[in-house]
Amino acid sequence: MVPMREFVGSLNGKTECLAGAVGLDHMCRDILLLNDEKVWLRSTQNSEFQDTLVFVKADLFPAYSSTFDLLLRFFQQARVAGVLFQGGAPSDFSKATLMLADILGIPILWTHSSLYYSAVARHFYTLVTQRTQAARHQLSGVRKRLELAFYDTRTLADWLRVMERELFARAEVRVCDAPGDSLHTQWKNDRGHEMLLVPVRVLDRAFWLQLMPDDVCPLFSDEHKALWIEELAGVLRSQTAYFLLTGLPGITTQSQWYFSFEQMLYNKMSKLSVFNAEVNHADLDGVSPAQKEFELSRDSLVRMVDLRPIQSVELLWVYDGDAEHDAQRPLHRQADLPYAYRRFSSSVLSLREQLLALCAQSRFAAARQTRLTSCVPWQDWRNHQGIALFSFGMWNGDKREVERRVLDWLEPLQIQVGTSLRAYFCRQRVDDVTDGDELVQVALDLAAKSYPDFLGVMAQPASIQFADSSRDVVNRLLPTPDKDSSYFHAEQMLSPLLEDKGGEPLLEALEAYLECGAKMQVAAEKLYLHRNTLRYRLKRVEQLLHIQLDDDQIRFTYQLAIRTWRLRNPRTPA
Repeated sequence: MVPMREFVGSLNGKTECLAGAVGLDHMCRDILLLNDEKVWLRSTQNSEFQDTLVFVKADLFPAYSSTFDLLLRFFQQARVAGVLFQGGAPSDFSKATLMLADILGIPILWTHSSLYYSAVARHFYTLVTQRTQAARHQLSGVRKRLELAFYDTRTLADWLRVMERELFARAEVRVCDAPGDSLHTQWKNDRGHEMLLVPVRVLDRAFWLQLMPDDVCPLFSDEHKALWIEELAGVLRSQTAYFLLTGLPGITTQSQWYFSFEQMLYNKMSKLSVFNAEVNHADLDGVSPAQKEFELSRDSLVRMVDLRPIQSVELLWVYDGDAEHDAQRPLHRQADLPYAYRRFSSSVLSLREQLLALCAQSRFAAARQTRLTSCVPWQDWRNHQGIALFSFGMWNGDKREVERRVLDWLEPLQIQVGTSLRAYFCRQRVDDVTDGDELVQVALDLAAKSYPDFLGVMAQPASIQFADSSRDVVNRLLPTPDKDSSYFHAEQMLSPLLEDKGGEPLLEALEAYLECGAKMQVAAEKLYLHRNTLRYRLKRVEQLLHIQLDDDQIRFTYQLAIRTWRLRNPRTPA
């Protein structure tokens, strides 16, 4: 766009402003030739004439005709920047017409007949091109200064001050909630002030760089908005992203985690079939050689881990049963999380923080190989999420002592979580492992072997179970009864005896009879009963259960039901 006064002043030949001089300060975006006698019949909503200088020929629209007054009113409604009238004489305009132009604020410029539209248009576009080139050259210089200033800048705050100084604008960075891929550089009018919004994507976050030019900014004008985006958006986005990246908390933590023993466990554990439901194994061959080489070089770092001989690997599976219903639990150190972990729910990540805090306690921090202790989140094929805590030589002692120490260690965690916490502890003895690859493989084998047992723990109410406990083995074989469990069916089959007032001696009689191979005399001697008394009780059992004990299939079914029921209801010692 070109200022009207500048354009008129640059025209060759005599040009007079007859009326509407106040409008010469307006900007003009184009020059149009008017050759339609019925132009005022068009819709004024059409933006064809907005901010344009209209070239009018005297032989088509005489200044002394009443039609010209109608034309002025149409121009005012169509928001025309001004009228360049060619031909005739200035005296052709009546005082009323000139007064109307002053009232409407439309400049009427008169020029002699030798100035043709083609020459005027060519001159206008030449002026527009020169102004654009000058603005581009100016903005290009600013871009180069910004690129040089980058090397002397240390923080994001310093970089914002550099932008404000060079661009004569107010600079701010704000977090953006929208996905970074859907954002684009744009101008926005904010309460009457133009603002340039530059999207900046850093890892999994999106930000807006907001630049609001000052009222006296010599670099900004409406016609140069596109130039700002074209010349400056790239350098502003890349340099701001760098300072955001180096200034965001957690970058150092992320780097340390990426080359840690815990990352190795997480990376390999996530490839186990039970935790890798979303991976298309058919696509694994499509990994580029460069990616494979990078993975191999990263994996080779585990061989550089300096290990003292390790005699045991421990694994504590932890599952928060209410995690799906508590996704908004706040995190105290969200920024310090490894970025790979941010796909997990807030509850699981909060649980991981609490486990790390327990591991950092002085009485446990002194344990051997604590630096290898890894708190790895997991998600299985059912979208259940939890934590796998790998430790190495942290729990020493006999079985009972280890169980007691683990229960004492988890007690504050249960109080903090306040939900249905399930945990399963297992360990494996090893012979002085000092190789990192071997240690990772031992840990993965322990995870793959123990997870099926942990599934039985997850199906129960809040509990902490141990792989070496015979009591907990029964709990995993027979989880909390539900309508689909074996225990539930066994209990249903025996319910007539269990609910009967004298059902206990009847159940003992049936159990002894079945366990003795349906031999009446042997069963009676085992129970210290007369065989007639046993026969009477068995008849009563047949009546309550509506069965016939002379059927081999019936005897086998009820023997299996009683054994299943006894796993949770052992006999009381006499």
